[in-house]
Amino acid sequence: MAFYWVNLGDSFDEVKKHSFLWAPSHTFNKGGTKTVSAGWKHVPNVKKGDVILCHEDKHIIYLARATSDAYEAPRPKDRTFDKWKKEGYKIEVDLTILDTPLNNAEFKYDILGRFNEQCSPKLFGSNEQATQSYLISIPKHVAALVLNCVGNELISFLETPSQPGKKKKASQEREKEARTKARIGQGQFRKDVLAIWNNTCPVTGVNSPNLLIASHIHSWLLSDNDEKVDGYNGFPLSPNADKLFDKGLISFANDGSLLVSPHLSTTTLTALGISKTTQINGLTKKHQFYLEKHRSTYGYERE
Repeated sequence: MAFYWVNLGDSFDEVKKHSFLWAPSHTFNKGGTKTVSAGWKHVPNVKKGDVILCHEDKHIIYLARATSDAYEAPRPKDRTFDKWKKEGYKIEVDLTILDTPLNNAEFKYDILGRFNEQCSPKLFGSNEQATQSYLISIPKHVAALVLNCVGNELISFLETPSQPGKKKKASQEREKEARTKARIGQGQFRKDVLAIWNNTCPVTGVNSPNLLIASHIHSWLLSDNDEKVDGYNGFPLSPNADKLFDKGLISFANDGSLLVSPHLSTTTLTALGISKTTQINGLTKKHQFYLEKHRSTYGYERE
């Protein structure tokens, strides 16, 4: 599964009505040479099952899943604009319309300065506003930062229907409920995480369960159904540690030593009550499996 961001502009109503995206395949510059806009070049690469975040006027307004590979198609006749060339690519999509559009201010500062350069083309310009590029390829960790801000609509959007006859409906509903509760650090997932760590935050030593957050090591969004509810895919973290870990500003080596992103200052880390010499004790091979995913997601292998 790949992730994309699309800036809909004036076409947002048409996308809602007809459930597809369309972009020109090329244009011509002033000298008459055929050229492909940076915002169009990834459109032919979209595959069935890919996730597309639909942005309009500083908000994510729809979540879309491609139901077809991108394919060559002429400009739709019912489109209200005709300024583009007729040749282009079309992507059929299923849309989830967010009841409350997600303001990009909730996540853009996590992307600016850390991950903007990893998006192709960049998501945000020097003015800190979304660029006018049509379709942008975004890394999975950028998608996670955005989608983690979405409410319960994310659950139904991400659920993949089970194959008929595989499980009884009641069993499917119980498993779905468990994954839903795991996303917000509740239910059996929370019980398992706290039990493994003896009701104590391994980072700060806080041992009041009512203050601890059952935080996924490998992002809930990027985990498969089994990983979502696996107690070893979690730490019971105090709020400060949870926020830093969830955003990838800190991670841990397999020996438990603290890893700090270059985007987090020692002054801020200390002010939040965490020492650079922090060491987690009690990691198992199962925890290390998920920590390797966390480090890879947030680029610690690259830094």
